[in-house]
Amino acid sequence: MDTRRMIKISKIAACVGLLFLLCGGMDIMGKTIAIRGGEIHTMEGEIWRSGTILIQDGKIVAIGEDVPVPEDAEIIEAGGSILYPGFFASSGLFTPEELKNFESFTPDASAADRFDFHGDYAQLLRGGVTSGFVAMPANRIISGKGMIVKLGSGSKMSLILKKEAALNINLGRDAVLPPMTDIFPAPVSVENPLVPSIKQFPSSNLGAFGLMNELFRPVPYSGDLARYFQNAANSLKKSQTRGLSLIVRCQGDADIHQAILFSRSVKMPLIIQGTPEAYKWADSLKKHNIPVIAEADLRPNRYGLSEDLKNNRDWQNRMINIPTLIRRGVLVSITANEEKGLPDLFWITQYFQRFGINSDELIKTITINPAKIFGLDDRVGSLTKGKDADILFFKKEAGVPLPALEKVMSQGQIIYEEK
Repeated sequence: MDTRRMIKISKIAACVGLLFLLCGGMDIMGKTIAIRGGEIHTMEGEIWRSGTILIQDGKIVAIGEDVPVPEDAEIIEAGGSILYPGFFASSGLFTPEELKNFESFTPDASAADRFDFHGDYAQLLRGGVTSGFVAMPANRIISGKGMIVKLGSGSKMSLILKKEAALNINLGRDAVLPPMTDIFPAPVSVENPLVPSIKQFPSSNLGAFGLMNELFRPVPYSGDLARYFQNAANSLKKSQTRGLSLIVRCQGDADIHQAILFSRSVKMPLIIQGTPEAYKWADSLKKHNIPVIAEADLRPNRYGLSEDLKNNRDWQNRMINIPTLIRRGVLVSITANEEKGLPDLFWITQYFQRFGINSDELIKTITINPAKIFGLDDRVGSLTKGKDADILFFKKEAGVPLPALEKVMSQGQIIYEEK
């Protein structure tokens, strides 16, 4: 056979093969999935006692009790199950390793540079966590920009939903009492000598706010640390221009007042995190639409084992804090106060039913509320038309206080199933 003819035939075959693959791929992508018969809690007010969810291309295209199911749809029977949106962890490092940063101000640092997108987050998925805010380490005053990811497991990579979601500011003891560090000036001179180490910046929360206000001033810096300050100031100005939110981790109620004043002065949206005394500012937080990421010092089987814990004032404040904020209408997201507690978010939220808070109201704190806090409620956080099909299947069992998680769906694919 003529060589040119063989090449032509090979090209035609390759094109036909590519077209076949594309058509096959389109068929897979266009496949309709119907979840039928489950009790659907949308987190937007509706509860369908025996509803249907239609999914195409990883998105919810229809939901309700009288949704017609196409004949060629793949059916997932969900009778006897409660369906919730995938949980959204509002704060976490998402790594088993302890992260450290040895400068007081690193506003340019990004969670995207350290997060393992190929990591296996099966343990979090087993707890129902499908999305999360990847925070920066809390041992520096300005530790950098966190991002929002949708978690993957095994061969499924994690995806970035929002690369720059908020700037982390920390007022804990580790942040405002940093260790000695080496800073080498260049060029070295009599006026600018080489010293072995210097004490880093503020040693109080009030001093931290004062120094942060200085970093936002529009005048050039001078002196030994001019370049260091100028680089930090330039980065903060970019965050300010982009309208990035500030997540301020507070220790006490006095820090909240300073955080509110600071956010107003720099004209950046504020999110309060950490302090168990946020409830003392509930009315002001509600009035100014300032959300709270509230930390709960709880783990399954831990309550009742330690009298020291029950008698601890900080722990008691945390128990009062969350129900008070919810009742006063503050936008609240509950998170664990330790990284290892993130897979237990469902149990942690349901603990607060003993304070008279409705179960669905508590589920909102780990679904639609954090989605609203980070501006992603158009994509995740509730089961409504047009949103990602991130769905949790909980099985109801008689005599069991809490339903058990059986399946986790992310963007229309089952990525975890209890065997």
